[in-house]
Amino acid sequence: MSGFAFRAPGKLFVAGEYGVVHPGNPAVLIAVDRAITARALPVRRARGVRVESELWGEERDYEPAHVGDAVVEPREPVFLALGVLEEYLGSLPSLDIHLSSTLEETDGRKYGFGSSGAVVVATIGAVLRALDERVSPLDLFKLSALAVLEGNVRASCADVATSVLGGWVLYRSFDREAVRELRVHQGVRAAIAADWPGLALEILDVPGEIEVVIGWSGAPASTRSLVSQVDESAREGRVDLDAFKRDNAAHVERLASELRAGDANAAMATLIAVLAQLRGLDRAAGGEEALGIETPDLRLMAEIAARCGAAAKFSGAGGGDCVIALAPNAQVAHSVREAWHSSGLMALDVSVEPSDPDHRQRDTKEERGGAHE
Repeated sequence: MSGFAFRAPGKLFVAGEYGVVHPGNPAVLIAVDRAITARALPVRRARGVRVESELWGEERDYEPAHVGDAVVEPREPVFLALGVLEEYLGSLPSLDIHLSSTLEETDGRKYGFGSSGAVVVATIGAVLRALDERVSPLDLFKLSALAVLEGNVRASCADVATSVLGGWVLYRSFDREAVRELRVHQGVRAAIAADWPGLALEILDVPGEIEVVIGWSGAPASTRSLVSQVDESAREGRVDLDAFKRDNAAHVERLASELRAGDANAAMATLIAVLAQLRGLDRAAGGEEALGIETPDLRLMAEIAARCGAAAKFSGAGGGDCVIALAPNAQVAHSVREAWHSSGLMALDVSVEPSDPDHRQRDTKEERGGAHE
């Protein structure tokens, strides 16, 4: 058995972020060319899996979730992934796993590209290939989603889909409660074999003329907090979530169709309609004042992009993190970057990660020494 590396890119939402948390609703995302890379190497050791990670700066040994009657803590994403793999495979051989990351800067700056889902996908992908266990992208998604749901029962798993597929992704979320019940009562293999209600994964073939520009607001966001506040406002009657989900799904489906067709102007108009809907949600959920989904810096970046001939909106739950702009050509994209810089705002040197899986996975027989890229 050889060692194997699997690169799982981070993600950014283009549209659908507040809708996709509900089963069956769609979202469009891009994979960014920043990633978690896992390297798995079978070793000659009596037993056990040892994990070395840049994220911790130390080695840790994997233990099953339950030892006797005790629950082992903490359950980092890599250990959640190994727990699902152990059940799927029946047992785990002795392995050394190395995790490295380019999702954040060396000074600790985080841009909101995600990490938990990418860690899970990279770990599962690397271990399966190192053990010569071949699975389809759909099954890799399902295994990874089961692990992510162990850590967060409300996760949409859109980040998982993007880390698995790369490129531009159209994702429809699944009935997470039904899948978790299936896993609990019938096990991982039965859950993988079953159809997941509502789930759909599609790589969008977007023509290269449509450019993506990514800017950073300079502040982190709290996705769980904002989503929880929107849910609370719905319970209190300030937000009609059914209407929001219906209208948001229509916008996302239209955007996906326009991107496939390479109709940049239509896609930009739809992105502006998505932003308008999210601004309405922000005002309604906040009551007397906006909730803060779109911060002043996020709004400014979108307005500057519009003046340059692009369309932009915040990516994800808002409150900080990134803005994503669609431009009809490279000249407009360059203008957006320059205008952001001139206004003291940050344009990131980040682009779309290719969907070609050969770009993201490779044998590491000659790389057994290092954990860093």
